[in-house]
Amino acid sequence: MVTTQKKLVAIYVRKSRLKDSEALEIDRQVKLLIDYADVNNMDYEIFSEEGSSEDWEGRPELQRMLMALKRNIYDGVLVTDQDRLTRDHTDFGLFVRFMRNEGLQLYTLNKTYNFMNDDDIFTSGIQSEMDNHFMRMTKRKLKRGRIQALKKGVFFGNPPYGYTKDEFKHLMPHPVESEVVQEMFDMYVIQKLNQAEIAEALAMKGVFTRTGALFTNRTISHILSNIAYRGVVQYSLQGEDSIIVEEAHPALVTAEVFTQAQIIRSERRAVPQGIQRGVYPLSKLLVCPKCGQTLSFSKHYGSYKGKKTLDKDELVLYVLNCHSSKSPARKLQTKHLPRCTNNGIKADRVLSLIMDDLKSKLADIDTEIEGIISVDSSFISEVAKKQQELTLRYNQLESQKKKVQDGFKMGIYEADEATAEIKSIKETQMKVELELKNLDGADAKSEVDRKRKLKVKVEQLLNMDEPLEPVKSNRLLREVIDRVYYWKEKNDIGEERPFELQIIYK
Repeated sequence: MVTTQKKLVAIYVRKSRLKDSEALEIDRQVKLLIDYADVNNMDYEIFSEEGSSEDWEGRPELQRMLMALKRNIYDGVLVTDQDRLTRDHTDFGLFVRFMRNEGLQLYTLNKTYNFMNDDDIFTSGIQSEMDNHFMRMTKRKLKRGRIQALKKGVFFGNPPYGYTKDEFKHLMPHPVESEVVQEMFDMYVIQKLNQAEIAEALAMKGVFTRTGALFTNRTISHILSNIAYRGVVQYSLQGEDSIIVEEAHPALVTAEVFTQAQIIRSERRAVPQGIQRGVYPLSKLLVCPKCGQTLSFSKHYGSYKGKKTLDKDELVLYVLNCHSSKSPARKLQTKHLPRCTNNGIKADRVLSLIMDDLKSKLADIDTEIEGIISVDSSFISEVAKKQQELTLRYNQLESQKKKVQDGFKMGIYEADEATAEIKSIKETQMKVELELKNLDGADAKSEVDRKRKLKVKVEQLLNMDEPLEPVKSNRLLREVIDRVYYWKEKNDIGEERPFELQIIYK
């Protein structure tokens, strides 16, 4: 008795949020497709998601399915209809090319597409254009409906902090949150507190966000700039002018208070360039070994004369102690804990010691490279030769795959023969890829290359003009060094005290 081998297919189901009347619910799609697979002697794996994203990158299950298809274990894809994959004819063209290159078939409830066959490509293209036209018509209707709803004061999305929604999707003041919002505007406009001070004041009162987190500068900034608190709905639609509806819902603050808040925000954003917080050579590198705090930096006047005359040339960059390096929210969270005894220091003292260590590191790299080459020079050449051979073999297989596709067009291969041949070639390619991967990073040559690249970066750091270019030097230091543990037991009052460093290289 002859038994037919079961095909293994990837079932893809999707429910679009466009909610068109003809769309099937996911459960219904799954049932129909499983019934189809059972009748047609198929095994299957299901990939399911909900969403109307036209961008394939926005569909995680689709991306997971495409990656699985490349593993060469499936015979095809099964969907209720091809528009479940996409209604965009350009994206569908890319999908057809992918399926053809992989030697896979597309199964729908009404038709099977073999993309080695030009007639099937033509038929699927016509269907894709029809699906694309339907999508454009549906989106146009949805846009018109949304515009009408917005003009009636409907608020789309989650209500902002301070509001809830009624049954008509209009915003209504939340009995507790609305008072917090009003208090924020009062502290900012009337009491002249900045965002950090507002966050600290709310934390001390035990006031939290809707998710139970502490308010941060960022969340407070979003609230202070949100025009919804003035009773206005503002919405931007692609290809349309912004829709603004005044008095769409009860306001939490007056127009005058909201405008004044925007003026204050604008003035406070104009920070003089000289005192803006920036990137320094050691930013995000220094860590306290005792409490694990990543240390921050600040500029202070190094002398009384400089402070008195505000001479910027007298400003000195300091490494802050552990407590001062914490954010306001972090300080509140750890206020019950004893402060770490690690002390601050002039940043130049730390940087100088690190640069001296880099000079020693440079000499060590040369010694390490010479040691690897002297021991394994013959092995290096053999590995390089093997890599070249495998790369050539992979390219030859790719050429063979193309010849099979061309042979099918010319009638040399039947569809099943071409599919089987391409599948066999892909299996061989995967073995070649695995061999190449095993060679990469596991041989002496790759270790020598890694150390040579490290040497170039260290040389760049040591050859930089003084003072070090902050952004560039920080980038290079972070590529070379994983972290630097810094500890200083005593402060520098009266004299410069010793400190300890432990540099962890990558």
